[in-house]
Amino acid sequence: MTAFKDLNLSSALQKSLEELGYTTPTPIQISAIPLLLQGQDVAGQAETGSGKTAAFGLPILQGVDTSLQQVQALVIVPTRELAVQVRQELKKYGKYMENLKISAFYGGHSFSQERASLAHPPQVLVGTPGRLTDHLNRKTVDMGMVKQLVLDEADKLLEMGFEEEIDQVLAAMPRKRQTILFSATMPDDVKELISNSLKNPQFVKASANAIPDQVKLVGIKVEHHDRKEVIVNLLKSVDPAGTVVFTNTRIAADELAALLQEQGIAVKALHGGMEQVDRDKTMTLFRNKTTQVLVATDVAARGLDIAALQNIIHYELPIDAAAYLHRSGRTGRAGKSGTVYTLATPRDEKQLREWEQVRMDEWLSASTLKEKAPKAAVPAASSFATLHISGGRKDKISPRDIVGALIAEAGLKVDQIGKIEVQDRMSFVAVPHAQSKSIAEKLSEGKIKGRKYKVNLVR
Repeated sequence: MTAFKDLNLSSALQKSLEELGYTTPTPIQISAIPLLLQGQDVAGQAETGSGKTAAFGLPILQGVDTSLQQVQALVIVPTRELAVQVRQELKKYGKYMENLKISAFYGGHSFSQERASLAHPPQVLVGTPGRLTDHLNRKTVDMGMVKQLVLDEADKLLEMGFEEEIDQVLAAMPRKRQTILFSATMPDDVKELISNSLKNPQFVKASANAIPDQVKLVGIKVEHHDRKEVIVNLLKSVDPAGTVVFTNTRIAADELAALLQEQGIAVKALHGGMEQVDRDKTMTLFRNKTTQVLVATDVAARGLDIAALQNIIHYELPIDAAAYLHRSGRTGRAGKSGTVYTLATPRDEKQLREWEQVRMDEWLSASTLKEKAPKAAVPAASSFATLHISGGRKDKISPRDIVGALIAEAGLKVDQIGKIEVQDRMSFVAVPHAQSKSIAEKLSEGKIKGRKYKVNLVR
């Protein structure tokens, strides 16, 4: 069996992989990494959870010259959420590379901050097409030294209508470069993009099945007017922590989230109608388990790697099998188990049977689910609350500093402290819900790394 140590990666990358607990590469990594290290163009068909970020990210980082402050590698992604996620993943892999700078540029983020950061350009830039062309039009970014280009989730890029922006970015780059493309599906427009943008590409494929074998798929037979009662019963009968419920519209997401809140469930909506800062906050609350359930539109279906995710619920069936597979593939990642529940009306049931690539392991009736759900109980609210700290990476704050302050100022023990996220100008930490108000006050009155910061509860 191939191990990461057999892939000829640098010692700095090997060290971070060992620290992350990565030992055995996934099939797409075994196929793609050697080809990319040889400098070849690669077109990969890789589904959600296949490990494609490491498949292109590790060779990119290996090729970066950290002594040069120039954009040397560019990763184009379709959404803001994916830009942030890819940057975070690459930073983990490149943790032990000295002087490495990785930036993410995307809409909803301060353009002036991005422009100011280009005074010392990143070696690796991750961005959405619209924001990248905005920088090119204003001549704030130089793509002239880019050696490696990644088009990630190419089918989504084209589906969202970014052809012109991609053409403009490609025109600003050197012709002599390595181009890497990954896509979950290979429709004709993606094949045309490969033909126009890659030179003698090597094709690699992860798997024909987008839903991992360790994921259990359960269909629940419902009538349309019973769906709200059924989903409440479902969430009462399982551990709701780490659940994403998918709807097809923003209105449905907001209405369902409000209904579940009334049932005592720690739930938030997530959709494209929200401001970026609110979407980011919602994702932080979900990752650190303050929020147990997300009710989301397909904005969350592609590219979001959420380690805490246990259950997927299709409250409404998406438009096609590909969307169903992408939603369902959010769970069961990196070998973990998970469950996908689908609320299916008679019409939906017929549609599911027509989607040949979709399997169903078990069918339940709504009445069976009602019997399984505790009669009066509601899911326990989250045991964590989240604190917002007005300082972050730019203030030289590390997770260790936050842990030290919580112990010294608030009297917490290490095992009482939940997930910590340190961003550029702010940080978030999960603390025991029952003591959260007192902890926030004590931390505000005290100091973190010798300085005072504003500390507030995130609601």
